[in-house]
Amino acid sequence: MAQAVQIKLVLGHSAQWRKKPTQEGYTHDWTILVRGEEGQDIKHFVEKVIFLLHESFPKPRRVVKEPPYQVSESGYGSFNLPIEVYFRNKDEPKKVRFEYDLLLPNLNDPPINQIRSECLTFQNPSDEFKQKLIKAGGVLTGGTGGMPPQKPKRPNEDSITAGKKPSAKKKKTKNGDSSGSDSSSDSESDEQPPAKSTKTTSKKTSPNTWDTTSLKRLHKHLNSLQDPQQLQEIVNVIEQTGQYNLTASTFDFDLCKLDDHTLNKLSKFMEPSGTS
Repeated sequence: MAQAVQIKLVLGHSAQWRKKPTQEGYTHDWTILVRGEEGQDIKHFVEKVIFLLHESFPKPRRVVKEPPYQVSESGYGSFNLPIEVYFRNKDEPKKVRFEYDLLLPNLNDPPINQIRSECLTFQNPSDEFKQKLIKAGGVLTGGTGGMPPQKPKRPNEDSITAGKKPSAKKKKTKNGDSSGSDSSSDSESDEQPPAKSTKTTSKKTSPNTWDTTSLKRLHKHLNSLQDPQQLQEIVNVIEQTGQYNLTASTFDFDLCKLDDHTLNKLSKFMEPSGTS
């Protein structure tokens, strides 16, 4: 009978303004991490975690082989920071990759403490890898329950599904920079192919007719806006839908959950006038 193991990873970061900028002009300190949920020891099944920093950082490819799986740096801007988690698995999948938006607080904003949970489902893992997953807090499930079906795969190949909870959406500043490098990391080459993964938020279950490319373009543009009046107008538009989550430091929303009428309003901010 088909069998699967589900396990959760927690991705997150903290960021705050420095009391005084560094000599290089870096205004923020931040830390990004990957850990188990509720203190679970993911070292049982995680071989290493690679954080792919912005190319402006010295040695931007940070490899962390022992817990805590984290990198701390200083910089001055938000940027996309992919994370690759490698498994202690002799079979496929060997790794999974996550896209992560490392956001820094704006002037006069409180520190950011952001986390998100990733649910990984391994279909028919080997007995050896299954035991590693269970030691790290994995849960046995039926092969047909819970997660969406995988795409066709080669014979005897395991599959993995990564389910992503929506993360905070907030405007970005210019690309980050840094001084120094993390002492718990190194650089090395990894020739193994990435694990096949499907994020649940990528499935088209939204109440709108926009394609993924258009949604990504809109999301990128909204994150790039700097004008406080425009940002407040965007908040007002989204508040009318009720599709948002307000925290102490962020205004979170998911474009996929907004209807065509709201998306059309937001798209007007891509025009030169930037008004709605």
